[in-house]
Amino acid sequence: MTSPTVSGTQAPALSLKGVGRRFGALQAVRDVTFDVAQGERRAILGPNGAGKTTLFNTICGDFPPTSGSILLFGEDISALKAYQRARLGIGRTYQSSLLFDGLSVIDNLYLAIRGARPGRFSMVKPGRDNPELARARELAEMVRLGHVQDRLVTELSYGQRRQLEVGMAMGLSPRLLMLDEPAAGLSPIERPELSRLLRELPRSLTVVLIEHDMDIALPMADRVTVMKDGAVVVENTPDNIQTDPMVHEIYLGHRRQGHA
Repeated sequence: MTSPTVSGTQAPALSLKGVGRRFGALQAVRDVTFDVAQGERRAILGPNGAGKTTLFNTICGDFPPTSGSILLFGEDISALKAYQRARLGIGRTYQSSLLFDGLSVIDNLYLAIRGARPGRFSMVKPGRDNPELARARELAEMVRLGHVQDRLVTELSYGQRRQLEVGMAMGLSPRLLMLDEPAAGLSPIERPELSRLLRELPRSLTVVLIEHDMDIALPMADRVTVMKDGAVVVENTPDNIQTDPMVHEIYLGHRRQGHA
């Protein structure tokens, strides 16, 4: 897969410059620097404890970096709150499901769209021709849930719930979509459907995927960043990552330690 070409005048979608995050004496993320081009698919890999999720949450604004800076399309967002970053174009999913179980698929998507709009707390029921409801139907089709859009979330399979979470993140019309281990907990039967969905996301959208499963991450990625102990240790194309001896040592060495 070919990485998008970035012109000299086009700012990266995401630029991390010496980003670190400390929790007391624990340096969870250390001196992370890389750019993600507009329209790029970037996978961030690493074993458990590598610092992937902490970096993800630092980018999304759950907590600010304790060092370095984060730029979104050239704008420094390092000091902004999570909701302010969302309004500037960051959409995200979570490892743990955050869906309205008592509502339908289409209602969940509609509420996600409304969440970014003025008057979002209005209790007026949308009419049949409501443009936001029409957009919710489009999103249901995009995430391969059009055939179950009227079902309650409680009736969905786990894989369908994950697909719905991607759709809800898309409800904010993000410019940068951050996916936090979207395949976590999926069965082998459910994984191909999610992989197809991710590969078919529009190229106008920049996607950063945090994952530890190479089988999910590599097929959709243009470039791959590998982390260990809070730092970036390798950055390369998916093909080169698969054959990189350091990456093999990180994953296989981690497994050996886990069984020690």
